[in-house]
Amino acid sequence: MEQGLTQEELAEAAGSSVRGIREMERGRVRSPQRRTVALLADALRLAGADRDRFVALARAERQLHDRVTVPHDRPALVVPGELPAAVPDLAGRAEILERLSTLAADVTAGRSDTASVVVLHGPPGIGKTSLAVAAGHRLSPAFTGGQLFVDLQGASPDGPVDPAEALAGLLRSLGVPDSRVPVSPAERGGLFRTLTRDRPLLVVLDNAANEAQVRPLLPAGRGCLALVTCRRPLTGLAGAVRQPLDLLTPAAGRLLLAAIVGADRIAAEPAAADQLVKLCGRLPLAVRIAGNRLASRPQWSVGWLVDQLRDQRRRLTVLTAGDLGVRSAFEVSYRQLDPMTARVFRRASLIPGTDFEPALVAAVAGTDEETAAAALEELVEAGVLLTMGDRYQFHDLVRLYAQERLDAEEQQTCRTGAHDQMVGWLLRRTRQAGAMFEPVACRADSPFDDDRAAASWLDRESGNWLAALRDAARRGWHADVVAVARALHWYSDANSHRHSWDEIFSLGVAAAQAAGSPRDEAVLLNFLGWARYFCRDRNTDGLAALGRALELARRIGDRREEAWALTYTAAILIRIGSGGSAIDHGRRAVGLFREIGYALGEHSAMSAQGGALAALGRFAEAAELHRDVLAFYGRGNGLSSTGTAVAQAGAMMSLGADLAGMGRWRDAADEYARARRVFNRCGATFSEASAIHRYGLALQALGEVDAAAEALRAALALYAALSCPWWEAQTLYALAALAGAAPDRAADARPLLQRALDRCGELDAPEVRTLRATLRRELAES
Repeated sequence: MEQGLTQEELAEAAGSSVRGIREMERGRVRSPQRRTVALLADALRLAGADRDRFVALARAERQLHDRVTVPHDRPALVVPGELPAAVPDLAGRAEILERLSTLAADVTAGRSDTASVVVLHGPPGIGKTSLAVAAGHRLSPAFTGGQLFVDLQGASPDGPVDPAEALAGLLRSLGVPDSRVPVSPAERGGLFRTLTRDRPLLVVLDNAANEAQVRPLLPAGRGCLALVTCRRPLTGLAGAVRQPLDLLTPAAGRLLLAAIVGADRIAAEPAAADQLVKLCGRLPLAVRIAGNRLASRPQWSVGWLVDQLRDQRRRLTVLTAGDLGVRSAFEVSYRQLDPMTARVFRRASLIPGTDFEPALVAAVAGTDEETAAAALEELVEAGVLLTMGDRYQFHDLVRLYAQERLDAEEQQTCRTGAHDQMVGWLLRRTRQAGAMFEPVACRADSPFDDDRAAASWLDRESGNWLAALRDAARRGWHADVVAVARALHWYSDANSHRHSWDEIFSLGVAAAQAAGSPRDEAVLLNFLGWARYFCRDRNTDGLAALGRALELARRIGDRREEAWALTYTAAILIRIGSGGSAIDHGRRAVGLFREIGYALGEHSAMSAQGGALAALGRFAEAAELHRDVLAFYGRGNGLSSTGTAVAQAGAMMSLGADLAGMGRWRDAADEYARARRVFNRCGATFSEASAIHRYGLALQALGEVDAAAEALRAALALYAALSCPWWEAQTLYALAALAGAAPDRAADARPLLQRALDRCGELDAPEVRTLRATLRRELAES
């Protein structure tokens, strides 16, 4: 229908004014007279279907105008300004406000690729409404058509506002009188979209229940922006930008407290203020309530309120001020859950770890995994559960509320049964995971595909299965504790510094003693001796446990455990400089293992024997033994793939030490580099750090100073992450030696020596005392 006429030409042809044509094009004249419409159609040379459509559209516009025209005594244009007052102390949301400002600028500029709906979502008490209102006030100058605000009461006990009712309110706010508001919800929606099509409008839809409630209330114009707050992310809203709200940072929490209570009062008790924010779970609502309570009680110290909040049983009650309450915020979401989801919510609070998977929730809730997974997703949607990848987590205060509901709604027998069912499931699954690492283990009925999957589960669930093991030990489930501790031995070899092995095997030893099982006790004492010296660098304590294991094994005639006790003892004797005794222990262990035909033990003892030879300077003999050990691990030996790889890499490390002792530093560096790659693939972080450390020392001996320093710093970072002070001290000492040898870096040596001495201060062993004395002497001389 385009005729290519200018406004002036069209005005002349239709017998109208140029201004009239211009106003119609701009939309300011929405209902031209019938005669004007006919003249325009003639001027545009419209005929047939085109003319009929043109006239029909004009008629529809006229009817709409007649329906919404306000009486002569009311203004034709209403510019609403309905935003509530903004809180003056919003904290920690500056980045989101900036993001919203940028988006609003794009909207008002008419950019077609800009989203016009933003969903601010998060759990109860996270500050969604406060942020939306603050953003509304900040953005309002850009939206000259006005600002609308509707509380949709999506989390109200009385139920959410009906969209048709909300539409009627929006139309009234835009100047439509009650008598002109359509009865039909569809017509209300159509009229709202028409009125918002050409005006820059900001609409805040607070506390939405779901997508169906929101959709009819979204304005139609490109120059409009809708801010929606909801506990759910409203994933069904097409084209919306979703902005999750996180907990306050500790710094933002302190700022909020200071804004409410007064900066001087918070500055006077900074540690208590930090603890208060922590006990409030960094949840804005809780911090605000705590601040309000302090502000209304000037005689209270911050520390006094902290003491009140430490009692978990009273914390939710204390976090109530007037009509504000954390418990009531959670209550609304809980009451909207279906029975199964509510049960999952309550019973998940029994899980001891900070996060969990659907399978564990299924065990504690007494349902199947599929049902548990669906319930967990519903809890996330409801805003009372957080996600961490494929795992789930309670906010601290929500967990307290879930525990309250569990105590109030389920009998003690049900709670105890659910707890025991969870503990039993965790212990059983832990045994199954550990079995994936055992030599020649039967893995046909395992829920794990391979040892890597088992290791991944043990790592993810460590907070839960270790708590279950402690619980079983407290309650006298001796057989279960022994079974789990024994099952984890081969896994511990590949993950020596990832878990509390000294505690785990101590629990096993105590359970074996209580159960009257000396054979299990001997086994677990050997494991405990290994954990004490290898994982905790407590050589004396390790020797004590191994001495008990050796005595018990000999008393009951268990030659296998006797041989293991000798092997582990040899390793400690090497560490404390008793190479001669170590050789003797190693030889005896090799002989015992050969007698019983246990090749895996035999080659472990051979490795220790080789280490003892190296300690005495007999490096060629040691290398020959270690090459035999490496070859053994390259053949079928019954270990899991991870166990085999870790054992091979351990033999590479031993061979590298032998080569280093012979002055073959390049060959030694190559062995350490090979071992490092294997340990990295297996996730054996401590062993990887050891390989990098020795690699760095080999490079230092080769004169490759920069590469050596880089390797040693990498090893130091891994040791620090694992909290291995003895190995940190040794690495720092090596770095100090590198720095001291370079004239341009000599000043760096002293702080490195001081840090090494500080790390030694946490330990007490002969080799530590030797290094400590060396460090003190060098610090005094520097």
